[in-house]
Amino acid sequence: MEQAERITAQVLEHPKLRKLSNEEKDDLKPLILRYVRRVLLQIKAHCNRNDVPEALEEVAAEITEDLLFSDRIIAEDKEVSSVSRGDTSITYRNPDSAYQKANDFMKNYECQLVHFKRMKLPIDPKDERS
Repeated sequence: MEQAERITAQVLEHPKLRKLSNEEKDDLKPLILRYVRRVLLQIKAHCNRNDVPEALEEVAAEITEDLLFSDRIIAEDKEVSSVSRGDTSITYRNPDSAYQKANDFMKNYECQLVHFKRMKLPIDPKDERS
């Protein structure tokens, strides 16, 4: 199984997606696969790698889920930010804050990605392997 498909299967196991029918999951699968491929490219670019190690697949799935929530592909429950008791008032968090968090995902996941980062070295013209 291709790495992107394995990660897509992990994303489809998210509790909010697990509730969907098989037909709805099949409709979402190509879109989720597109998001997974974008995340894998961003991880490769950030870590200066040509591959994504198997140990990073779970992180890639988490990043994909965050992007799906931020783009509102997966419906997110409204988060309560404050509750007042006198005449009952409930305030919900702004959903745009989730979007901002996902856009800055590299900052959020950098501590996990840094262990897989490779140094970018200049190419030596005398080296036969280049």
